[in-house]
Amino acid sequence: MNEKELRELLARMRECGIRAELCDSPVPVSSNPVKCGMPADVGDMNMDDYFLLPKSMLGLHPEVFIPVSGDSMMNAGYEEGDQLRVRLEQRAMDGDNVLVSVDREFTVKTLFHDESGQMWLVPQNELYDAMLMTEDQDVSIYGVVVGVEKRTPRSSWSLCAKKVSQTKRKMAAAQRLEDWQVDDAIRTISGKVVHARQWYAVYRAMLDCKVADDDTYVAFCDRVADLLPDHAHLPTARELQRMAVGSFSKPVVLWSEKNAPVTGIRFRDYKAIAVAMTDLLSNSPKTLQNSPQKRQNSPARA
Repeated sequence: MNEKELRELLARMRECGIRAELCDSPVPVSSNPVKCGMPADVGDMNMDDYFLLPKSMLGLHPEVFIPVSGDSMMNAGYEEGDQLRVRLEQRAMDGDNVLVSVDREFTVKTLFHDESGQMWLVPQNELYDAMLMTEDQDVSIYGVVVGVEKRTPRSSWSLCAKKVSQTKRKMAAAQRLEDWQVDDAIRTISGKVVHARQWYAVYRAMLDCKVADDDTYVAFCDRVADLLPDHAHLPTARELQRMAVGSFSKPVVLWSEKNAPVTGIRFRDYKAIAVAMTDLLSNSPKTLQNSPQKRQNSPARA
C-alpha cells in the first residue's frame, strides 16, 4: 500500500466515524527493561528500536518506550513484556506513575508525598511495601508514564476451537430440525413476546440457526399467524424489516447496545428472547426428537 492509498484509507475511516491517524513520528524503544518490582539498573537505557506514533499524540517533551519486568505495578495494568510510554522531563504530581532512579537503579512506581512532605514510591501490588525516600538517597525522577503498549493480544487456540465446535454442534442440530420442532419452539417462545417487534429477535435466532432464510419476513409472519392466530402481538413484515439495522442486522452473538435500534431494558429483552430461542432450537433434537408423536396440527410447509 503506497502513501496515497494509505491516506485515502484513513479518509474513508474518518468518514465512517473512526478516528484514524497516520503513525509517522518515531519514539525510541529501550532495550533495557525497567523493574516493576525492586529497583534495577537499566544502565544507559540503550535504544535499539522505534515505535511510530501520530504527531498529535506527542507533546513538547521527548518520549521513550521501556519494557516492563516484574509485577509490582500489576494493579496499574502493567504486565511483564508491556512497553511503558514515558514522557521524559515532565513534572510529576502525586498519583503519577513515574520512571525514577534510586541510587542509580531504575524502577517504576507511583509518586506520593505524605502529610509531612516525605516522598514515597508506592507499588500497585499489595505484596510489596511502599518505599520511603530519605535524604541520603540519590533520587531522580526522569519522567511520567503516559501510556502502555500491551503485548500483542492473542486468544487461546484451544478455547477458540472449543467455541467453534460448540457452534458447529448447534448449527448441525438446527439443520436436523423438522418443521414441527421449529413450530414447537415458536409456540414456546411466544409467551416472552409482549409486542410485535420483538418477533424480530425470534426471526434473527432462526436465521442464525439456519432454520430460516434471509429476507423471508413475510413467510415468517405468515408462519407465526398460522401457529398463533390468537396471539395479541402478531408480527408484520414491515415492522420486522425496520429492526434489521445496526448490530441487529448481525448474528445475535454480535448484538451490541451501542449500535442497536433499541437500548436499555428494551435491548436486554430482545437479547433475552433471541438467546432463549437459540437455546430452544439447539436443544430441540434432544428434547423433541423422540416425542411419541409429531404435532399433527402444524401447517404444512412448501
